[in-house]
Amino acid sequence: MNNRLQRTTSGLLFCLIFVLPSLAAGQVVPVPFHWSAPTQGTEAVSYNVWVSRNGDAPRIEATARDTAWTLEASVGVEYRVFVQGVDALERDGAMSPPSDVVYLPELQPEQDGPPSFAGLRPNYPNPFNPETTIRYGVPAGAQDQRIALELYDIRGQRVRSFQPAETPGWHTMVWNGRDDSGTLLSSGHYIVRLVCGGRESTWKMTMLK
Repeated sequence: MNNRLQRTTSGLLFCLIFVLPSLAAGQVVPVPFHWSAPTQGTEAVSYNVWVSRNGDAPRIEATARDTAWTLEASVGVEYRVFVQGVDALERDGAMSPPSDVVYLPELQPEQDGPPSFAGLRPNYPNPFNPETTIRYGVPAGAQDQRIALELYDIRGQRVRSFQPAETPGWHTMVWNGRDDSGTLLSSGHYIVRLVCGGRESTWKMTMLK
């Protein structure tokens, strides 16, 4: 029986992850997963959902009747999700490839005053459609240094340049998913890059439609 789940173009299960701006220890966050039904072999009538925690061997977590399931993710735990189709004769198909890692970090409150060094914090939400908030910190004395906040696509081409604040402290910038010409960009991964003096910080974001 060929019951392998169809891969997405990324080669992994499609998953939708929202990273919240502030997460406390012990908080549980619902993370919805969606996948494609098999296109070859016996039709799957249900799916075994396997979950690996912090690199441990995966265990069966649930049985889904359709191609969607929600992981109740705890802050500070690394998850990978696998799916296995089951046909009408209760025969198990091959295990799917693992999902991207799901990890919700505990974000510490930003202290008063400017940071010691320029840097980025996780954008939120991530993935997003089509707006997300970028958070960046400017250290004291940065007014005399070059500050740049730019966005690149996965090929390394610059698609958007922002005008960052130069005053010391933590700032936010909302990106609406458009390039410098105002064109709405396609789904995919993008890299935000902050340059301040001789320091550079980057962060990967994912836009979904």
